[in-house]
Amino acid sequence: MSGKKVRIDYDTCTACELCYDRVPEVFKNRGDGIADVVRYDIEESDEEKWMRVPEELEEEVEEVADECPSGSIIVEEED
Repeated sequence: MSGKKVRIDYDTCTACELCYDRVPEVFKNRGDGIADVVRYDIEESDEEKWMRVPEELEEEVEEVADECPSGSIIVEEED
């Protein structure tokens, strides 16, 4: 299965709210303003918890990642 996966770099996120305001189907406020993905589909480590991006939201997620002021949204192709 191929597609995109996304995660948040918690250490660099500035809690600007851009991602979870724009794509709430993928991003959420984890409770302290820092963004997180709404579910973990792939857990590579405590810091690398990925969500598979629904195909219909890939473009929106890419746009938000490009606009993230801190560059904290990491989008990669899933293997």
